[in-house]
Amino acid sequence: IEPDGKKYVKYQVIGLQDVAVPTHFFKIVLAERENSMFDMEAYIMPNAPIDDQVPLKAFL
Repeated sequence: IEPDGKKYVKYQVIGLQDVAVPTHFFKIVLAERENSMFDMEAYIMPNAPIDDQVPLKAFL
């Protein structure tokens, strides 16, 4: 909390236009089953290298 009592987020920007670099990505997987029903999962993934051994379920 800053002296003004507010919280702030700090993040990287790139380029001449100061484009914000996202810290995370949101991924949605929608799969149709054979019975016409659907399954859906949502993931929040960091914008950083991820070891191949980390299971996808770690980002649910």
